[in-house]
Amino acid sequence: MSPARRAQVLSAAVSMLSMVLCVGLVSCAGNKEMDDLAKAQDCLDKVDQSAPEEADKCLTHVEKWDSQQAKILKCSIYMTSGGLVENKIVKAYNALKADSGANKEATYMVVLSLDRPDVDSAYTKAVNADKYCQASGVPGLKFLSGAILIGTTMNKTIKALSGSAVDINDPTAMNAAVQNALNQCTANPPDPSCTTNLSAMGSAVLAMSGSYCESTTADKEVCAQINASANAAGSDPTAVGQALFCTLKGKTFNTSTGECNP
Repeated sequence: MSPARRAQVLSAAVSMLSMVLCVGLVSCAGNKEMDDLAKAQDCLDKVDQSAPEEADKCLTHVEKWDSQQAKILKCSIYMTSGGLVENKIVKAYNALKADSGANKEATYMVVLSLDRPDVDSAYTKAVNADKYCQASGVPGLKFLSGAILIGTTMNKTIKALSGSAVDINDPTAMNAAVQNALNQCTANPPDPSCTTNLSAMGSAVLAMSGSYCESTTADKEVCAQINASANAAGSDPTAVGQALFCTLKGKTFNTSTGECNP
């Protein structure tokens, strides 16, 4: 699938995340859950892309429900609230299709990272979104939320290392920040800021490798990095998280030291 087509499909997928209501709302009028889901969807539909945090208020309609439909909707709400809007998706896939770009898979995931109101607060939203997206059982959502959690973790690390998160509207500075983070996180030993959230990142890698990345329709570019990291480090999330840094930098993971080989 071409990058342009992937962007189109993902954009459509995000806009459809909350379209989980039963066919014919009239027949569901007596169902309290479906009524609440309808309210949540309507709330989400009205969120201005320039103020995505407004999606937080939509959770009040759906937070007490635990059906697959409710999980998909919660997944969508958390991702939207954290800043996943159409412009971000387009920029992410532009980064991925840049054949000459260094570490383009890392840049792609960082662009997708949640950053509203700031990357530290949005990290919690990324964790919550991933919980519901993974529980939804929908492969595309599981991949998307995993990539977002990895990217948000990396962006949070970038902020810890440099003092500020990336600016997706400044590709040159963003690419430099990603490269700097990979340099510091694959050093021996890595900078302490790189190890804070390795477990969360590794868990996302393992989830993606064990679901979406096993399918024949998986995004080969990103999944090659994901699967290599999971295969290199086994089932320990912290080790897998470090292995991902190594893989994205073009290095191999040393299972004995838990660090990247030079």
